[in-house]
Amino acid sequence: MKKILVTGSNGQLGSEIRKLEKSFPGFQFVFTDIAELDLLDFAAVDEFVSKENISICLNCAAYTAVDKA
Repeated sequence: MKKILVTGSNGQLGSEIRKLEKSFPGFQFVFTDIAELDLLDFAAVDEFVSKENISICLNCAAYTAVDKA
């Protein structure tokens, strides 16, 4: 069974994908947000993907404080 990593899972897009999870019984979803996996920590991401044997990554993480950019 292929594992799909969904980053930014607490955001708008990630939350919608979570609702669709049961529509794809052939896949196992792994949902993360910044509290579980900081995408700016490349070593942590590499370790997480290897450890969890991730096949597909859906990056739903977003920078929402654009006025502070």
